[in-house]
Amino acid sequence: MAGNKVLVLGGGFGGVQAAISARAALDSTHEITIVDRNRMPHLCGMNPMLIVGERDADKTGRSLGRLANRGIKFVEANIDSINTADQKVVTSAGTLEYDYLVVALGAGYDWDAVPGARGAYSFYDFDYARHLRRRLSRLKRGKIVIAAAKPPYKCPPAPFETAMIINWWARNKGIRKDLDISVYIPEPGPLGVAGKEASMRVRNALDQRGIELVTAAGVTEVATTGREASFANGSSTYADVIATVPVHKLPNVVAESGIANGKPWVPVDSRTLETTVPNVFAIGDVNVVPSGDFAIPKAGVFAAGQGTKVGEIIASRIMQSGEPEPYDGVGYCYMAYSGGRSAMVGGNFLADGGPDSVLTEPTVSGMKSKDRFERDWRTFKI
Repeated sequence: MAGNKVLVLGGGFGGVQAAISARAALDSTHEITIVDRNRMPHLCGMNPMLIVGERDADKTGRSLGRLANRGIKFVEANIDSINTADQKVVTSAGTLEYDYLVVALGAGYDWDAVPGARGAYSFYDFDYARHLRRRLSRLKRGKIVIAAAKPPYKCPPAPFETAMIINWWARNKGIRKDLDISVYIPEPGPLGVAGKEASMRVRNALDQRGIELVTAAGVTEVATTGREASFANGSSTYADVIATVPVHKLPNVVAESGIANGKPWVPVDSRTLETTVPNVFAIGDVNVVPSGDFAIPKAGVFAAGQGTKVGEIIASRIMQSGEPEPYDGVGYCYMAYSGGRSAMVGGNFLADGGPDSVLTEPTVSGMKSKDRFERDWRTFKI
């Protein structure tokens, strides 16, 4: 009897975990393939430290080709179309057939949704982060603005973490007194998903560091000079460096496949992460899993947890063993306050009555844990 073909689209947190999880439970008659246009994905979570020169650019990636050692095939290709009726995916390297499909293509960035953002700075993309790193290395004084446009965006703590990392870097460099740092966000408060108390503690942490926080003020435009930004509350500001969080969107190939049913993100069964198409799963930033008044945050740790679960579910269907426990919605993200201390934010996002989440105090051991997490990611332990 021929084996099953499990096809995973996307080699980020979720896709890799789905492939590893399924591979661990299935024998070699079943084929597991990952497709990604990049052989070397980079860990976005390292970008705040990368932009201040505290991470080497060549040490923030991992090669998907190394998954061959685990019996997982990697295809470096662009994905042109997903046809769920014929169970085929057309890529620049040929057409691939599947029995089980995992869509883990993450969120795309719409750089043109905010006029001028494409030409401004950002830390949400590896090339943009390297560009910002070069700019910051020359900066001696002035104003830095970090500006998000609209939710949802990956890693909700990232704008605050990045502002605090820049504060720490500027103090070490002896230029903090000559720098103004501001964060503009579209939401009414920081980290709303973590609850009122956590939100207030983030406000206080920024305040103690002399970082201005402006809420309900998503960025709406960046001047072509890159030196002026306008916001949804009607205000505008001049700055030497304006770094935006780009508007996130469903990748075109996913929207065109129909699995999102015309919605902004792919709706899935919260217990199995299955789409409305049987045996087609969507995990990580590409999906939406409701959580009380919110949704499960778009963050790598949640994508990884979903990938592990989907790998188990696919293996159980192939082996015709019992369906595993449903996806639990548990996950924690790191939020560094400096180069030496990190907090964690997260909890159970599928708890009865909405998210049951917490923000820990920033500690040295928290930073050690964050460093270990990054190392584990690079060696495919996460």
